[in-house]
Amino acid sequence: MLTVAKDGATQRPSEREVMVARQPIYNNRMGVYGYELLFRSSCPAAEGFRPTEATAQVLASTILNFGLDDLVLHRKAVINVTRAFLDVMSDIQLPTGQLILDIPDNIVVDDRLVERLRELRGKGYAISVGGLANLQNLQRVLPYANIFRVDVRQMNINQLDALVKFLRQYKHLALQAIKIETMEEYRFYCDRGFDYLQGYFLGKPREYVSRDLPPNKLAILHLLAVIHKADTSTRELEDHITRDVTLSYKLLKLINAPFFGVAREVDSIKQAIVLLGRNEIRKVISLLALGGLNDAPVALMEIAMLRAKYCELLASRAKLPQDSYFTVGMFSALDLLMQQSISSILEKLPLSDAVKEAILHHEGPMGRALCCALAVENADWSAIAFENLDHDAMLDTYKEAIQWTDSLIKTL
Repeated sequence: MLTVAKDGATQRPSEREVMVARQPIYNNRMGVYGYELLFRSSCPAAEGFRPTEATAQVLASTILNFGLDDLVLHRKAVINVTRAFLDVMSDIQLPTGQLILDIPDNIVVDDRLVERLRELRGKGYAISVGGLANLQNLQRVLPYANIFRVDVRQMNINQLDALVKFLRQYKHLALQAIKIETMEEYRFYCDRGFDYLQGYFLGKPREYVSRDLPPNKLAILHLLAVIHKADTSTRELEDHITRDVTLSYKLLKLINAPFFGVAREVDSIKQAIVLLGRNEIRKVISLLALGGLNDAPVALMEIAMLRAKYCELLASRAKLPQDSYFTVGMFSALDLLMQQSISSILEKLPLSDAVKEAILHHEGPMGRALCCALAVENADWSAIAFENLDHDAMLDTYKEAIQWTDSLIKTL
């Protein structure tokens, strides 16, 4: 979440500000293609920003104050634009190769708009369009569009198939399904020919049919139980890690990478445990173990890592004990990674009642931190708050969590 004043300077919550969040857009291999940048003005509509001003504020905050790459991690950034803003874009220095301009469905299609889209496409901008009013408008705009987005809630399967067949005449055009709410829908629309998919299907809690865990996931869950058990000795911890040659190799490689910045080479698991300490080694082993799931897309691990670090940093900013915040954030995604209900997974782990209540019911300070992380993830503006932190602190915390996650994924 970002907050910026009308002139681009960061302000206190009592002053006029724009908040910005991001929502991932996935490709059909569960990789992150880019992020849609979503905004909200904190002031009443009568005193708030006009649409053109709001779009300008999103661009100013992400590019000037925050750094676009820091927010979207070198991926594509989708910005919702207005007709008026399209006319003034020439006056703003923007990274043309990275931005996708999202054209509203209700825009008036005339000669001036068509010519403007042609110019912007020629300058290197990508154009995303959606459910325009009629076939004539579609045929005028589609030659200059890169992406056509489809609200899957607005049509039945027969209508959808007919639309996809029509759009596939435009060989340069990618298809994006929006408002995808379940993993089953994600797979269904991938099979229907969509290139990109967006929605809350990775963020919403879901129920799974109870079944036995496959051996690889059972082994990982057993390892998590051992390393998070309070009375596990250092020797026992070392033994469990060294039994897995691949895990041991990854641990030593990670600790000796620049990410950790250790002063001397670490060449044994025991040395790694002593050097990092039990709390840090729990985090690292949990990340490596879960990251080793063969059927877990990188996007899921990115969600788990970002939640974990954001929760931990929120606690640090609020000057609270940080011991289990990372665990709460990371383990909140265990249902996604293990494909089982979160309650049944937590029953198998020796976690404190406070940690379990935080994950299951968002109880206590750790639960409030997780609730805040989920709110940022889903652009739920009313729930983006934690303890007494102001918006400057929230901005710095989110930025730091994103950068940490990006660095760790590159290292892994």
